[in-house]
Formats: sequence, C-alpha cells, structure tokens
Amino acid sequence: MNSATTEYHIFKDSYEYFELKHDIFVEDYLGDTIMGGDALNGTLLSETNLVHSKNQDALFCSRILNGIMYCDPSISISNIDFSDSEIMFDIYHLNNYADIEDFYCLKTTIDFMIEGVTLYQIFEVNIKSLTMINDFWLTTHVDLAEW
Repeated sequence: MNSATTEYHIFKDSYEYFELKHDIFVEDYLGDTIMGGDALNGTLLSETNLVHSKNQDALFCSRILNGIMYCDPSISISNIDFSDSEIMFDIYHLNNYADIEDFYCLKTTIDFMIEGVTLYQIFEVNIKSLTMINDFWLTTHVDLAEW
C-alpha cells in the first residue's frame, strides 16, 4: 500500500511539552475513531481484539488494519518519558488502488490508565498533507505558560 521512508519525531524528557502538542494534534489533526482496543503490554496489534466504530463497515476496518500492520508509517511520533504513559502516533498514507486512499493514524498508549495495559486506537486523519503534519511536530511552537 505504500513504500515511503519513515520520518521520526522523538520527544524525550519533555512530557509537558509533548502532552500539550498531543492535545492540539488530537483536536486539530485527527478525525473519527475507526477502531480501538486494549491488551497487555507487549501484545501485538494483530493479536489485539479491536472493536470497530459502529459507523464503520467491518470489511473497510479490516482493510485499514491490514494496511497498518503490513506497511511502514510515513511519520512516527513518540514520547519516551518513562515517568508516565508512553504515547506514539504512527501516520500512514494507505492506498490499495481500489477503495482506500487516505491518511490514517495508529495511536498507541502504553500503560494507559493501568500499568501493563496498552491501548490501540486507529483514527482518520483530517490533514491530508504529510508536510503539514511534519511541520506541526517540527516547528509549531506551543507555550507551556498557556497550558
């Protein structure tokens, strides 16, 4: 479905800054949740019982999930601050040259609410430009004083 090189954005020892950018990103860039589920830490996405949104067709969700599992993300954003949850966003441009051509985000939250549990969520992405998503994580300044 894609063959792009992954661009990485890694935040370390900057939890408050990442959390603020996370909130803006979720609000402004991510659309509807397509599917989600949780599992014990270390469980592969393919082994997690994901529930699709009632607004989504099961076949469509299956195609999106397969695309995410078998393709490299175009952009990968990570927070590796071990004092709290570890959060990752992987952005995919999926195109099966039939009925899917769009941007999707796999959000992974390790130690979500309960230590030892990982939450997987797959979203539609509202912003249809990898450049704009990269620019947000590279250059958009957020003021912690306003947070």
